[in-house]
Amino acid sequence: MKRKKRICIITPSLSDGGAERVAAQQSILFLELGFDVYLITIINKISYPFVGELLNLGLDPSKKDTIKSKITRHCRIRSFIKNNNVDIIIDHRTRSSVFTETIFSHFSYSSKPVIYYVHSFLLTNYIPSKNFISKHLFSSAFKIVTVSKAIKQSLEDLYGFKNVVTLYNPIDVVTMEALTGQKEFKVSFEYVLFYGRLVDQIKNLKLLITAYSNSVLPENDIKLILLGEGKDKVMLKELTRRLNVSEMVLFKDFTANPFPIVKNAKYTLLTSRIEGFPMVILESLACGVPMIAVDCNSGPSEIIIDKFNGLLVENNNVKALSKAMNSFILDKKLYNHCKKNTKGSISAFENVGVAKQWANLLK
Repeated sequence: MKRKKRICIITPSLSDGGAERVAAQQSILFLELGFDVYLITIINKISYPFVGELLNLGLDPSKKDTIKSKITRHCRIRSFIKNNNVDIIIDHRTRSSVFTETIFSHFSYSSKPVIYYVHSFLLTNYIPSKNFISKHLFSSAFKIVTVSKAIKQSLEDLYGFKNVVTLYNPIDVVTMEALTGQKEFKVSFEYVLFYGRLVDQIKNLKLLITAYSNSVLPENDIKLILLGEGKDKVMLKELTRRLNVSEMVLFKDFTANPFPIVKNAKYTLLTSRIEGFPMVILESLACGVPMIAVDCNSGPSEIIIDKFNGLLVENNNVKALSKAMNSFILDKKLYNHCKKNTKGSISAFENVGVAKQWANLLK
C-alpha cells in the first residue's frame, strides 16, 4: 500500500488570530483529504480544535530567548520533521529576518519542499527584504500561497516571483453551524459587533469607536460589542469614556467560539488599516450576518459586494463609516436585502472547492 503523503503545518500558535485559526482548520482539511498531519507551534497557546501530531515548542521549560535556546528549537524542529518523514511543510509564520529564514530553510526544514503563506498585505512581515538572498530563498520555494489576489499581484510586481498562487482561506459551513448552535448568547439589547485582536495599529479601533459615537446607534440603544483581547484594551476603554459612550460600548473577553455572539449581532464591523483575507467576513456571512468593512488592502473587496451582502466603505473615513452604520439601521430595505444574500454569497469560499484546489497543488 502506498503510504500517505505527510504534511507538517508550522504556525505561531493555535489561538487568538485569524491566521492561527486557518492553520488549525487546515489540519482537519488535510486529514479529510487523506494526508497524515503534523503541526509545530512556536508559542504555547492552543485553543482552536485541530488534528494531527503536535510539537508544541512553547512547552519548553526554558523561557529565555538565548542563542542556545534558539539553536535547541531549530534542532527540535529538524528532528521532528526528519523523524516523521514529512514530505512537505506549510509555513504560516511571520518572517522578518533573512538570516533566520535561511536557517529555517536549509537546516530546520531539512531542505524539504516548503509552501510559504502570506496572510497579510503587509508584505514585509512575510518577505523580510528585497535583497538577493531573500529573493532567491523565496523564489526557490515550492510555492508561495497568498490569501488574496491583491497580495499575489503585489508580490509579483515587487519581487518578480513566478511561484505565487492564491488559495482563499476556506470556510467550513457545517462546522460553523455546529459551533453556532453549541450555546446561546441572549441579551436584552440589540448590538453590532467587532471581534478580533484589540490592536489599534492594525485594526484601527479608534476609527470604529469614533464612528459609532457619531452614529445614530447610541441614541437607538444599539450597543457596540468589542470581543477579543489585545494590548490596547485599556486605551480603547478610555476613549469610550472621553466620547461619552462607555455605557454603550461593551468589552468582552476572547472566546475560541465567538459564533453564537456573531449570529445574534445586527451586523459586524471591520475597520482594519491593512489585512490579508479577513476570515471574520466569511464567518459573519456564514452566520447570516451582513458586515460593514472598510475597503482596505486586502480581502474585503474580494468577498463583500457593496449593497448586496454588506457595505464597503472608504478606509479611514469617520463620516463614511458612520453613514454606513446608520444606513443599516435606518434603511430596512437595504439591510434586509444584504442579510438575505449573506450565506449564498460565500459558496466559492466553502471547504469543498478550496479542498480540491489544495489536493491538486499537493499531488
